[in-house]
Amino acid sequence: MLADQERGYWLAKHIVPNEHLIRAWLARFSDIEADDIIQEGYVIISEADISKILNPIGYFHTICSNLVLRHYRKAQVVSVTAIADILSNTLVDQTPSIEDTLDARAELKFLDQIIQDLPDTCRNVFICRKINGYPQKQCAQELGISENSVEKQLARALTLIAKSYGQRNMDQRKKTGPIRGNRKFS
Repeated sequence: MLADQERGYWLAKHIVPNEHLIRAWLARFSDIEADDIIQEGYVIISEADISKILNPIGYFHTICSNLVLRHYRKAQVVSVTAIADILSNTLVDQTPSIEDTLDARAELKFLDQIIQDLPDTCRNVFICRKINGYPQKQCAQELGISENSVEKQLARALTLIAKSYGQRNMDQRKKTGPIRGNRKFS
């Protein structure tokens, strides 16, 4: 029972919210009943070992693509454009690129360094309110300061963080110079 419930949660989290992508892709095939393909896809995925699936919607798309191919193999007459659409495999991969991942890590590292450089009280208030998401009253109690101090220290922390980002942007402009289009102006 628990395994079925976990599979249901997994399907509800990963497949159902993205089912529209598969339906949009299936709409290209006028002689395919999208509901039948989706239903058969759910049957197949319900029997799969979901613990090893890294890209759920990509996996589901592959299942549905194979089902469409099976349909056309059995068909007497097949549209050339339908086969081209299957082979083009135009479902968008939603995983971030390596560059995006590296940029996000660099951005987190920069923010972490800024947070570590904040004065102790500012840092503690910022972490309590913005990272941990605690209400102002709870932060005041945990840090042993007044709610008014929490408010002022948070404002100070946000100002210092904004200045650090502004300084970084100024430093980058100094290195590269103003850029317009593909040309650099000095």
